[in-house]
Amino acid sequence: MVEFPLTLLLWIVAMATDHLESTTTSKSLSRDMHNVRHIGAVLGDKAELPCDIQNIKNSTEWPILIIWYRGQDYPIYSVDQRERSLSKHWSDQTLDERIYNTEIKGFNVLVIEDVRTSDGGQYRCREDFKYSPTRNNFILLDIIIPPSRLEILDNENNVVWNSTLPPVMENRPLEVACKAYDGNPLPRVMWNVRGESAEYTYNTDENTVTSVLRIDRVHRESLGRKLVCEASNIQNTIQLTTSVTMNVYLKPLSVAITGAEHPFLSGEPSSLDCVSYGSRPAANITWYHHGRVIEYETNRIKVVENNNMTWSTLKLTPNDDDNQSVVSCIASNIYFPNDSKEQQIILDVHYPPRLQISLGRNLNVSNIKEGSDVYFECIIKASPAIIKLDWDHNGTSVGQHESRRTILSNQTLVLQSITRKGSGSYQCIASNARGKSISDAYHIDVKYEPSCKTDQQHVYGAHKGEIAWVKCDVNSNPTPMSFRWAFNNSVSGLINVATSDRTADVVKFRVTDFGTLLCWATNSLTTQARPCVYHIVPAGRPDPPRNCMPVNVTSTRFTVHCEPGYGGGLPQHLACKVRTTTGDRPDAVETSYRGRVGNSAVEVTGLRPSTRYVALVYAANAKGSSPGQVRVYVETAPNPKDPRVAGDSTSTATRFSDAAHIGILLLGCSFVAVCVMVVVYAKRLAANVRGRSVFRERQTVRIQNGEEIRFAGSKGVDEHPVVTKDESGIPVGSKIQIKIQESLQNGRCNEIALEPSYSILAIQNKNTSCSLQLENRVNDKNNVRFTSRMRNSNQLKTCESFVVYPNHKSVPTQDMVYTSIAKPYTEIESIV
Repeated sequence: MVEFPLTLLLWIVAMATDHLESTTTSKSLSRDMHNVRHIGAVLGDKAELPCDIQNIKNSTEWPILIIWYRGQDYPIYSVDQRERSLSKHWSDQTLDERIYNTEIKGFNVLVIEDVRTSDGGQYRCREDFKYSPTRNNFILLDIIIPPSRLEILDNENNVVWNSTLPPVMENRPLEVACKAYDGNPLPRVMWNVRGESAEYTYNTDENTVTSVLRIDRVHRESLGRKLVCEASNIQNTIQLTTSVTMNVYLKPLSVAITGAEHPFLSGEPSSLDCVSYGSRPAANITWYHHGRVIEYETNRIKVVENNNMTWSTLKLTPNDDDNQSVVSCIASNIYFPNDSKEQQIILDVHYPPRLQISLGRNLNVSNIKEGSDVYFECIIKASPAIIKLDWDHNGTSVGQHESRRTILSNQTLVLQSITRKGSGSYQCIASNARGKSISDAYHIDVKYEPSCKTDQQHVYGAHKGEIAWVKCDVNSNPTPMSFRWAFNNSVSGLINVATSDRTADVVKFRVTDFGTLLCWATNSLTTQARPCVYHIVPAGRPDPPRNCMPVNVTSTRFTVHCEPGYGGGLPQHLACKVRTTTGDRPDAVETSYRGRVGNSAVEVTGLRPSTRYVALVYAANAKGSSPGQVRVYVETAPNPKDPRVAGDSTSTATRFSDAAHIGILLLGCSFVAVCVMVVVYAKRLAANVRGRSVFRERQTVRIQNGEEIRFAGSKGVDEHPVVTKDESGIPVGSKIQIKIQESLQNGRCNEIALEPSYSILAIQNKNTSCSLQLENRVNDKNNVRFTSRMRNSNQLKTCESFVVYPNHKSVPTQDMVYTSIAKPYTEIESIV
């Protein structure tokens, strides 16, 4: 902490005072130690140790220094309060995360979080006053350790793990024990049982306490009743609790069959419920039909008002012959074999239409092609006769859309010239006086030739020499077996593209020129007639955005809207870096934000109210960021909850507008001043003698092996050689030498000399088998240091690089950037 040196000095002074007044202090400590205050804290909770600063002789005097000691004068915390509003705190490093000081009702309280066993013991609070004598308060902290766990044991002394006791027969006795482990002091163990006559016994061991509960007779009402065990070693507090539920076996009381109040439908699933009351476990219910046992589904159990209700559902599909037949139900419990119950009913059976759908004869369901005719037949058996017949396709009624060519004739559905949309499930629906029936679904799969999907990428941006992965995304049934590719441009026409895998829908296309890439997919039916078209266009970094304006400015956020520039042939997004207008200071924090792809806005959040910010807005795509940035100045609105801005009717937009006008005026004045300085400097430069700096812009220069050299300026160089230009404006006779030390796998650096050929920069490596990639430039006084990496190795090495002019003067390190990239040309922004 920052206050540590000052507090340490105060300790030294206090210790010196103690040494000089050892006799007086010893007597005071001996006298104060008789007034030790005991405070208990539960392990893992927090402890609050009060230091009495209220009842001092002079109530207007405040202690200037409070020091807390643990044990034999080991300081753990201090508060320097010479100026109460600027108190300084210090804490021991071992307790820094768990200890802090506060004031509660006139007491200086030391709070220890997450109390541990080692925190127990004696503490002393020392208070030093400016005029009054030093006072000490002693506190003894007792650590209370709660019991570790509770266990409930059944009558066989087995631990009950699932919160339910083993079953006990109705009218039988029950005995269960509760045992508490550990704790300091040992806990009390109590049973909380309601509605039961019970007896209790109590046993104590070295580190366990056991309470045994006994119930002489278990009743039907005891089912589901909870027996709660509680343990605690703190007064008026329950620290641990656990419970078990009583499980009682009961005999059945009654049985009844429900569900036969209305006629049954022949051929349609129906159900009967046999309900038995009072049995537990579930009554064993047996169904009989025509005097024979009927198989039925699993019993279900339901408890209603503490009376067990068990029912079994018989799912049956009656036919015409089942009318007036007898169905009986018998309920029994294996634990009470002499208490079975039985009931009988007579079935009344009706039936609605029974339906079956089939594909027309001479049609193969696995070979239905787009454009062919398909028809279905619905086989119906109903009593009484049907009054309506409908057809359904994928949940929609057939014939509802006029565009479909459908014919409905008696019990037949005809689909003429079926399309791919005709794939799916078909059903027939019939109804009579007894109800409506739906047939099972009949699935057909219509085959069709490949066709291009509309929702796919059709434009791919890339550089020449770069590999573009283009996917031919088609709709096809069945799946395409092969793909054919061709490339078309204005020079060579249509050229077939060779692929290593004709079954793959993705082609690895090396861009040698820009144009159109065509794709034909072939399935087992045919080859698509119209190919899929993909445009290969030049790709690069996007242009900077334009007309950027802040909108929706609040106290903590704003949004920047821009007009996007050219995207470089790739999807682009906006991004920005935001800092306060004092961002040139070393301690300024710059935060980056990114918008969504294709969105012309970027949102900035997490700002401070009433603060001026500058946002550096730029565009980015897969090839990198735009070369330029747009500055947007924004002042956030005041905090509406701040009383200082109450009644302020000036809107944020108005303040921003005023600031914008002032900014534009200042920029105009600055521009005029810069123009004047440039004119004066140009005149002085023309009068300089031979040998002074010459700084010229130069067009793009193509070089070999795809490497790039950038000279970003001439800052810091006073003398430069004069460079003679030819008719094309290219330096003649100049020798620019670049020396690079290349990183090898064996850890050594191999020096490579690079120099121009004639007037065109033709970079030639001595060892062209290794491709050098330079990253992360670090400048020192004499050289430029790069972190280099070879493509065939992940090992990083630091090597040096520098430039020598014809007069052998080194280029300043901040003026040279060397990069190795895949572009077949280099951009020299400026050269001397």
